[in-house]
Amino acid sequence: IRDNMPEPLKYLTASLFRNKLIKNKTYRQFERVLIERAALDDDTIQKNQFENLKEILTYANNYVPYYNELFKRVGFQPEIMQTAKEMEVIPFLTKELIRENFESLISTKDVSGGNYIATTGGSTGEPLKVLLDYDCVFKENAFVNHFRSNLGYKLSDKLATFRGVEFGDKLWKYNPMQNELIFSPFKLSKKTIVRYVNKINSYKPQYLNGYLSSLYFFAKLLSENNLELNTSLKGIFLISENIDHSQRQFIEDFFKVKSSTFYGHSERCIIAEELAPNEYSFDPYYGYTELIDNKDNTYTIVGTGFLNKTMPLIRYKTDDVAIDLFNGKYKIDGSRKSTMGLYGKNDEFF
Repeated sequence: IRDNMPEPLKYLTASLFRNKLIKNKTYRQFERVLIERAALDDDTIQKNQFENLKEILTYANNYVPYYNELFKRVGFQPEIMQTAKEMEVIPFLTKELIRENFESLISTKDVSGGNYIATTGGSTGEPLKVLLDYDCVFKENAFVNHFRSNLGYKLSDKLATFRGVEFGDKLWKYNPMQNELIFSPFKLSKKTIVRYVNKINSYKPQYLNGYLSSLYFFAKLLSENNLELNTSLKGIFLISENIDHSQRQFIEDFFKVKSSTFYGHSERCIIAEELAPNEYSFDPYYGYTELIDNKDNTYTIVGTGFLNKTMPLIRYKTDDVAIDLFNGKYKIDGSRKSTMGLYGKNDEFF
């Protein structure tokens, strides 16, 4: 309904859609848990993580045919597990195994609120399809907004976002649920830059948000054409790409604000907050993360997610690697490189 509404009507009904997110019971619950966690000690946090891990493993054993058969085969009983190390008898789950066993990975128990289909970007090959609880939308946003608060973000703030969605012939579209105006990164060029600037200046967002490569290209076009934004920016949020440090430094210097990012993926197994530039910490309330030694000073990232019961992913092996920086911090190298892309005839970058 939201996506197909005329743009003027979206603005008139914006508060209704926004309230669907920020006043949602699940969103509020996770928001409260993350705020209260700051007062807990590490032992309590680890205990809570283990309880969540045991719960999702027991659920998978009881209601997901794939895991019920697999756990019997390897002799794993989640109900009586005492440590997370015991789950290492479970073979890794890969993209290929998900495609081959899609139906048997779906829970036989209906999840309240229903589910939706999500796909990965397919940056390293064929996109992967998974089913997610509809409540994952609210849980995910609670984590992301919690991370954003480190740059002063408030739920009333507006975003100017550069990311790929279906635009048709339009250069931008309004998303009232996220309080954002989404701009096409694919139609951004020296021929359209003035229209982008005028629209952003009239919208007056507090934050820029989107792909680093697109925001860098946007800043370069502003610089080359002696244009500027007439809005008081408080920060920049970077999504979905590896971070090129020279590009990041350029946009921070150009817009005179700090940026932040986080590591995550469409499968909703793992999320990691950036605590310092290129130093990440895996969130223990989002999932259980394992780092598998590759014997070359890197670790393959493996995750068991807590958010999704429609299709739980247990020991899901990602394409991404981490480098241990010690003290619980890691450098992460994702499969999508922000410096890879194509230039169009009008200097578009995508």
